[in-house]
Amino acid sequence: MLKYSRRPLLRAATATAALAVALSAPLPASALAGTSVRPWAAEAAPYSDTTLLDLVNMGRGKTWAAGFAIRQEGKVTRFQPVVAERAEPGAAWTPVPAATTAAGEISSRVNAMDANGARDVWLVGDDSAALDGRVYTQHFDGKGWQVVPMDLPEKADYGSLLDVDARPGGAWAAGVAQIEVSRTWNEAKGNWSIQYRDAGIVRHFDGTAWRDVPLPELPGDYWYLNGVQAVTDDDVWATGYDGDSGSPLLLHYDGTSWERVDAPGVTDIPGQAQKLALSEDGAVWVVGEDWSPEDGSTRALVARHDATGWHKLAVPDVPARLFGVTARSGGGIAVVGQTLGERRNALAWAWQPGSRTPWKDLALPQPSATDPSVPVENVASAVTGGRAGLTVVGTSTAQGAEPQPFVSVRR
Repeated sequence: MLKYSRRPLLRAATATAALAVALSAPLPASALAGTSVRPWAAEAAPYSDTTLLDLVNMGRGKTWAAGFAIRQEGKVTRFQPVVAERAEPGAAWTPVPAATTAAGEISSRVNAMDANGARDVWLVGDDSAALDGRVYTQHFDGKGWQVVPMDLPEKADYGSLLDVDARPGGAWAAGVAQIEVSRTWNEAKGNWSIQYRDAGIVRHFDGTAWRDVPLPELPGDYWYLNGVQAVTDDDVWATGYDGDSGSPLLLHYDGTSWERVDAPGVTDIPGQAQKLALSEDGAVWVVGEDWSPEDGSTRALVARHDATGWHKLAVPDVPARLFGVTARSGGGIAVVGQTLGERRNALAWAWQPGSRTPWKDLALPQPSATDPSVPVENVASAVTGGRAGLTVVGTSTAQGAEPQPFVSVRR
């Protein structure tokens, strides 16, 4: 699963009583209820040697998935943006070649995708030499695809957009940039000694170009943003990681400026926040990973924001991290990620308020290698709902082999 690293690629709703009961100490692993009788169906992805990182419900039963294919050209590794489509529930996944063609010679991952209907779809990725160092983003208006490069901050060498939220008032995107702080000539080595800092960035598309929306200054030289979600034009959330404190990071935009938000039990523990989701009642959900267990292991992080503030949910006491979340009817959510035990498996859990055991293991099937003796690492990166039920995309990597995409559907 994509995680940012130092590399040159680089509205409220009233809390219910049921929710209050769930916001308590960590649940034992036994509190993760068994699966229901609904089976999963595997659907063939139309690409190989590809990482699928995101998917979106386009409406009217149509679903798109996006990611990147890995291509080796001599000694150079290239990333090719890809999009796949399932036209209706049960239909075969097919490539959307126009998206790849429009990207041309750009080498970039597709880190995230979102849609505001079938005529407003965004892909976001990394900086690219083919764009003179600007960051790759691509837009579909219902008729065709167009690359819309995004400028990096002044003195930034590298950058990535790691999430995008498409909406009527203009898309929001969030990520990170590596920015030069100082430059000193090293006479003995005959080169420059350059110091960098990594800082989060947020951009808003105004219908013409991506515009910088200044963020507050944070202490330290290493922090970034993994997710962004707008409730309204003047109520926007961003999540990520603060390297100075080693904790999840929450930022909020009120229509005028961004500010850091402290949330007890969420931003004061070691860990990082990944993605966000918006439920029908206006509640905002965030998922990620919690590094605070005394045994040094990682647990899932799930929190909810409503009229009373942010509340951390008790989660099953299972080593795991979460990368994706989608809201479900009745105030529930589905989350996906990866277990971190002896075997690294893709996971899918569901949470529903009002239940004696609110968490349910959806028993996501695990892709395996042809040779059962070969270790395989599986990770689920994104989940969405819709007429087809729950659709999950992820990546399966057998030892010594290229990553292979998988798609699973629970109708």
